[in-house]
Amino acid sequence: MPRLPAAPLCLLMLALSSLACDDGATIPAPDAAPPAPDGGPASALCGDPGWSPGACVAGAAEAVPGEGAAHVAEPEAITWQASPPASGAHRGQWARWGEYGALGPERWLHNLEHGGVAFLYHPCVEPAVVDALRAIARALPDDDTGPFRWILAPYPELPSAVAVVAWEWRYAAECVRADEIEDFARRRYRQAPEDVRGDGSYAEGWLGR
Repeated sequence: MPRLPAAPLCLLMLALSSLACDDGATIPAPDAAPPAPDGGPASALCGDPGWSPGACVAGAAEAVPGEGAAHVAEPEAITWQASPPASGAHRGQWARWGEYGALGPERWLHNLEHGGVAFLYHPCVEPAVVDALRAIARALPDDDTGPFRWILAPYPELPSAVAVVAWEWRYAAECVRADEIEDFARRRYRQAPEDVRGDGSYAEGWLGR
């Protein structure tokens, strides 16, 4: 089935319902005002100095059962069944694409709903691991809509050293295996309910792209 461009898709949504247009330019209510951070600075810190990754063997990709896509306004808390989640409730404002010192799934799940990919790492990994993930994300090619859509952030509850998450899919490994990560990102990119390339208005903790 052909994918509608973001703008016509939004117009169709507006015609069929009272939903706000989720097009990267219009901020859906009720999160129009700048919110408090979802995932504060503490989430970027290593809380276990004795932590170490497992053996560097082949990573595993798996489908993750869907948890919906509801917009939940602050200050209501959000919980998920999966960790890290690959779908589920999230805030109406999605994040600006790129790297963050701290960013919770309350934000980046909305980016996944828009076809993007999240590169996550345990806060206790070596800096070289983060550098390698960043290099992979930056090297992924542009597509017909613009630059590759990615988020890079720590995830304190991550049960592995690194993970790559797309809508309802997750890859996990104990080291950066570039070929596997690139393959997963390419396969799962833009395989989501909405195909929206625009930056979100949320940029708390944004470090660059």
